[in-house]
Amino acid sequence: MVEGLNTSSAKPTVGVLGMGNMGRALAARLLEQDYEVFVWNRSSRDLSVLYGLGAHLLTTLVGLWTHVQVVITFVADDAALRTVCCGPEGVLSAPVEDGLLVDMSTVSPKVSEEIAIAASSVGVAYLRSPVSGNPLVLAAGNLTLVVSGPEPVFERAGELLSAIGPTVLYVGDGERSRLVKLAINAGLAITTELLAELVLLTERYGLDRATFLGVLGQSVLGSPFVRYKTEGLNERNYAATFTTALLAKDLRLALDLADEAELTLPTVALVSSLVEDALDGYADVDFAALLPRLQRAHGHDPDIAPTSA
Repeated sequence: MVEGLNTSSAKPTVGVLGMGNMGRALAARLLEQDYEVFVWNRSSRDLSVLYGLGAHLLTTLVGLWTHVQVVITFVADDAALRTVCCGPEGVLSAPVEDGLLVDMSTVSPKVSEEIAIAASSVGVAYLRSPVSGNPLVLAAGNLTLVVSGPEPVFERAGELLSAIGPTVLYVGDGERSRLVKLAINAGLAITTELLAELVLLTERYGLDRATFLGVLGQSVLGSPFVRYKTEGLNERNYAATFTTALLAKDLRLALDLADEAELTLPTVALVSSLVEDALDGYADVDFAALLPRLQRAHGHDPDIAPTSA
């Protein structure tokens, strides 16, 4: 059920399913780019800001395709994507004429392939488009999209994807973008643990954190990610751009892929265990909480107190 449909726009109407931090930022970005946007979430959530920008609420997925031409899913995990797409009243529960499904979640290649098969069976084109960035990056129009799927479908979606972020990288057919995304997130985890250890070491010897991170950012080890994380670490601000719990999930997926390929990834496995340990007290804050986890493990006062024992 929706109200206020504007059928005069030449741009495709878009449904954004999943109103977590990234889903809300995505919907706002599309509204600012003059797309007609419909939003839906599995549970109740305050979406008043999006309504103020002109979004329409979908109270059910039944009849979804009568209102939209493109559906973008942005959900937490494999189970959520299965439910939203393949549930009894899901996105792919009935045949569709010329529909396009773009999934931006970080999920396993196995489940993504299940969605691909289900989409094909009802006539829906499907792209995998995990992203690199966080809600602030998305809102600023600087998101990077890593896309895989049939190249003609990618070309069809090009204008829409470019409206979301300026860097749209096509990496081929099938589940290749899933592999790229999980590899990148494993790298983020390793880098964040390294930052935590170096901050702990230098502070133990009396070096000011801001001084050290400023030098690090300009050194051979500097990177956009290190420089981006510097402000939050200096301010002891762990408001979640990407939670520790979600990072833990992605590392499990990466290690599952390694197991399937009969590979050993010792560094990823070690950091995964540290991220799992950080779930005790820091699951719902930013994954930079690897630093307070390490501080706590060494008997130091952590930047932020754990939320549970």
